[in-house]
Amino acid sequence: MTTPRARRALRAASAALALLAGLAAAAPSAATAEELRIATGTASKNSLNGAVFRFAELIEEKTGGAYTGKVFPGTLVSFAEMINAVRDGVVDVGYIVTAYARAEFPYTNLLTDMSMATADPLVAGAALNEFAFSCAPCMKEFAAQNQIFMGFTPAGPYYLMSRQKIASLADFPGKSIRGLGPFGRWVEAMGGKSVVIPSGDIYEALSQGSLDGNTQGLDTLKNLSYGEIVDYVLDIPIGLFLASSMFDVNRDVWNDLTDDQKRAFLTAAGESHAVSTVGYFQENDYFRHHPAEVDVEIVRPDAELLAASKAFQAADLDTVAAQAKEKYGIADADERVTRMKALVEKWTEILKDVDRADVKTVGEIYVREIFSKVDPAGL
Repeated sequence: MTTPRARRALRAASAALALLAGLAAAAPSAATAEELRIATGTASKNSLNGAVFRFAELIEEKTGGAYTGKVFPGTLVSFAEMINAVRDGVVDVGYIVTAYARAEFPYTNLLTDMSMATADPLVAGAALNEFAFSCAPCMKEFAAQNQIFMGFTPAGPYYLMSRQKIASLADFPGKSIRGLGPFGRWVEAMGGKSVVIPSGDIYEALSQGSLDGNTQGLDTLKNLSYGEIVDYVLDIPIGLFLASSMFDVNRDVWNDLTDDQKRAFLTAAGESHAVSTVGYFQENDYFRHHPAEVDVEIVRPDAELLAASKAFQAADLDTVAAQAKEKYGIADADERVTRMKALVEKWTEILKDVDRADVKTVGEIYVREIFSKVDPAGL
């Protein structure tokens, strides 16, 4: 019997149709599992990558073994290459970072730029995904890249880690600090120079001194060995990184799924986002309270720097809306920001009594209230 991957190959190579059809006819009739290539752009052993492995387990479980997944953590394609890799079928499921493709995802990045909307990753994940799945222009952006959006995971909060001690606004001028999107804006607002480089180049850039600092989750001090080359962490939670769409599915793969299998994939994604969101926050919080384990010093900001950071966070959603209107012509950007604020309020209330370490309960809420309500035909 012809497998889904074989059918995709037939569509892509019609000249070989007769030969492949003959081979399929001669194949055993017993059903075989379809193994999907699932890729992330990093080998980091954190809860984000852990959730990708969990997603592979869940699709096998929830499709009754019809689909399995082999995870390639940082060994197949980089984050910068992932959008094209999923689009072209180099991988079947990919960990997409939309911040690397601002021109292709203007409406989506308007949502993910709202890093300062809340410091609570569980609330951010619920609000962001409810908004994203109901955002028709966002879904069209993913469709244009031949992929199916499967939800976002908030990561963080992000902190500034640096080679030299940074404790005041006077310490920022002349410093080159890596920061994507809103984190780059924060760097600039504090007086530093924002630099955008792929995640795979950060260690070398810090080692060589071309980067003075990096804004990222504290797990990277251990999992990516940044603790070997930075000595300080500024004790200001800058914001949440929202642009991690971790389980995006190649559209040709999606089209080969039955309706029940599509629902199974969505359920697996909802549960896996809970794994990554809850786990990643706990990992980061651990290193903040145990800095000696990664050979860094936690630096307390002075009053002026702390006030400047809070002022930036309060004003940044207005900046997000203004940039979306000016750069990408999103006329209703203000209304979209207002809606995000309302969703944050809604989900803050829903999740106020939920244990932030209870992955099972968070996953059940995400699936019941968001992922189960997604119409697979509309993706």
